[in-house]
Amino acid sequence: MKRFLLAAALALFAATAAARATVPPPLPTPAKSFDAGSLHVDVYGTSGRRALIFIPGLTCGPWEWSGEIAQFSPSYTIYALTLPGFDGKPAIKPPLVQTVSADFWSLLQTQSIVKPVVVGHSLGGSLGIMLAEQHSDRLGGVISVDGLPIFPGMDRMTADQRAQAGTQMAGSMASIATPAQFAAMEKTYVLPNLMTSPDDIAVVAPLAGRSDPAATAAWISEDLALDLRPQLTAVRAPLLVIAPYDAAFEGKMLPDAAAKRSYYEMLLANDPAANVQMIEPSRHFIMYDQPQKLHDAVATFVRQHPPG
Repeated sequence: MKRFLLAAALALFAATAAARATVPPPLPTPAKSFDAGSLHVDVYGTSGRRALIFIPGLTCGPWEWSGEIAQFSPSYTIYALTLPGFDGKPAIKPPLVQTVSADFWSLLQTQSIVKPVVVGHSLGGSLGIMLAEQHSDRLGGVISVDGLPIFPGMDRMTADQRAQAGTQMAGSMASIATPAQFAAMEKTYVLPNLMTSPDDIAVVAPLAGRSDPAATAAWISEDLALDLRPQLTAVRAPLLVIAPYDAAFEGKMLPDAAAKRSYYEMLLANDPAANVQMIEPSRHFIMYDQPQKLHDAVATFVRQHPPG
């Protein structure tokens, strides 16, 4: 089981890049910040313009989107979310996904946000897909950066098997007692599989270490149990999944980017309009390894799918 869990984690997170990445710029000062139920919200840019909503991945905060926020805030209103338990924000009791999704729709209503484009990374991308399944009519589109409707490698498992895998993986984090231990694990074992540059790893590890290990375990448990494939038939909003690939790491499992694209498209088959775009060479954190390619992909999607 431990070997399987490791393989599943690598299937989600791994891809390599030969180029050295550049640490993104620091976050600008938000125009305002507030809590929307379980969600913390930082707002950037000029109010009244079209809204982009950024959802970070596991253990991350808005800092992972700093490059995109700097690029897009002059032209759009940016709502950067922080999920409960991450980046120093308080944790909540399960069910996490259900609570967060309800708070997301309340955020749109209370802030009068109309047809935003949701941009999510990893766990945040999966949440974006789920939101499109719930109320496509209220979204202008979803961009999922290496987030899928089911955890890769678990698509042939039963619901009980996925739940068991999630419980076991979450249980392995029980021994992580302090933020320093958590940051050390990220720096030594996790992030080297997720991004190219040692400079990026050095910057990101202490930031990821601000997340609550117990909350992270709870999110992992729910994420691995999730299967959004049957509900993809309800998606009417434009959906783009951006996937990293590098043959040096993934070549033994997937010989080329086309093979990985085919696998992702298979997982998204219930939404035939969904598009998969490959970015290579890149690891899981495309915003660090290939920031300009990611920016171009987001800008093109937003331009091609105007509101209304």
